[in-house]
Order: sequence, then C-alpha cells, then structure tokens
Amino acid sequence: MKLLHLRHFVAVCEEGSFSAGAKRVGATQSGLSMHVRWLEDRYGVVLLERSHAGVTPTEAGRRFYEVAVKALRSASYAEEMLRELSGDVTGHIRIGLMPTFTRAVLRPALVTYSERYPNVRVSITEAYSGQLSRQVAEGELDFAVVPYSETNSALKVTALGTDREFLVWSAQSDFKPGKKAKLSKLSLPKVVLPSRANARRIMIDSYFAAHGIEVGRILELDAMFGTLDLVANSDWVTILPGILCVPDRVEGLRKIAPIVEPELPVQYLRVEPQSSPMSFAAQAFSDILQEELDRAVAEGAKT
Repeated sequence: MKLLHLRHFVAVCEEGSFSAGAKRVGATQSGLSMHVRWLEDRYGVVLLERSHAGVTPTEAGRRFYEVAVKALRSASYAEEMLRELSGDVTGHIRIGLMPTFTRAVLRPALVTYSERYPNVRVSITEAYSGQLSRQVAEGELDFAVVPYSETNSALKVTALGTDREFLVWSAQSDFKPGKKAKLSKLSLPKVVLPSRANARRIMIDSYFAAHGIEVGRILELDAMFGTLDLVANSDWVTILPGILCVPDRVEGLRKIAPIVEPELPVQYLRVEPQSSPMSFAAQAFSDILQEELDRAVAEGAKT
C-alpha cells in the first residue's frame, strides 16, 4: 500500500465522487477508481458504495478513512519536520481571512512574520466564511480564519478565541444607547448587517429572534469598509466584532458600545484540510495571528 492509494481514497470520500476527487488531486477519474478498487480487492473489503448519485463510504470505509487521514497527516508532518530541521523555511503560504481580521490583526502579523521568515511568500485572500471554507476544502488555501464553520468532514476546526459583538453608530449622531447596549430596550430603526450568506448574520438573526429584538429597516452589505464608512457618515447603525472596533477609539468617527444582557459572542475558528497538517511556515503564521488576536481581544475587553 502506498500513500498515493490513501490520498486518492480520502479525496473520493471527502468529495463524494470519483470525478470531483480526481479534479481535487489532479488525477484521472479512472486512476482514482483503479486505486480504490485495488485496495478493496487486495484486502477483500468493500470501502465504498457506488451509485449514480456518487459514492458513500461503508462502515469499513469510514473506519479506514479515519486511519488514512491520520497516516497522511503523519507523513506530511514528518516531511515538514525535516524542512524545519534543515533551517530552510521557504515556500508559499496561502491564507484566508475574514474582513474583521484584515482590519484588526493582519498588519502587525504581516510585519512580524516578514521579519522572521523573509524567504516565505505570503498570499492573503479576504472573503466571508462560506467561500473561505470551500477554498480550504478544495486545497486552495493552507488555512482560513472564520467565525463559524458548518460540519465538513474535509475540514479540521480549531478554536482560536471568543470575542463579543458591539453596537456601532456615527459620532455625529444623536443616537445615545448608553455605554452598554441592551438591544431589547433600544429602538433600532436602520441597521446595516451582512447578508445571510455570512456566518455572523446567522448568529445575529438568532439573537434577535431569541430576545424579541425588532428592527425597522435592514440594509444588507457584505463590504466591511463600506459599512464602516456608511455608519460614520449617516444615521445607520451596525453590529461589529470587538476587535474590529478597537481603532474607533482613536479615529473618533464612530462610537461603540458592547452588546449586553446577554452578550452576543463571536467565536473565531481556524479551518484547515483534515487530511494534511499545515506546513511549518503556515503554522508559524497562524501562531503570530493568534498572538495578535489575543492582544486585540484583550484591548476590546477594556470597553
């Protein structure tokens, strides 16, 4: 048995079809089918149930998948350890970040990382959780930071930390919710929110429904800087994570108040491919992001 057999089997399981699995690993559909059939014939066990709709693992296939994923991660880890021991930290890392992170923690993280690892090329993709999770699952990103992750067997999820949501409004507005915002006691005639394709919107809508919060008008805007500019220059208000609001203490364009009774939390998660560990270079970037996130969350907690 070779690692290639394991890699191809895992790709088919996670994608749900031979054609999608072949596209993911850059192989032919017939090649993947041959490798999976070889495993089944060689060891006398049926691993996949095949149908016109695709494939699903049998009970034996599910158990073998778990072992195969661990084996692939171990092999990749061994290779990365050798690179680290050689002192040659190079390569190209591709990171996906939600807009909250690109404003709040990316700049200091990039400065620190570029000084420590000058020979690593870094590419950053900014998007919302759904797109980033898909890109990680499809192998386009080494990892991504998202506020929420739907169950996906192709992804490994690690909690990075928990923040809280703030109510944000213009510094020129007559709106006065107080130093802490209890939304059920406030009139919210005009609120800017992300669209329902955004994971944070799911949590906000659930919070509104659970606590009987009524909103007059909702403007859906999946543009973080557009939202910040609109709120700073109009009577629209919005809800944003605490780490994103830290700069407003200095800029003075917007006022902020933490949402309370109860708080509205937002959890930051790192998603990465299930079947392969991150490279040393990618893990180092994640570690620096973690340091900056912890600092920003602590700063936001002072409000």
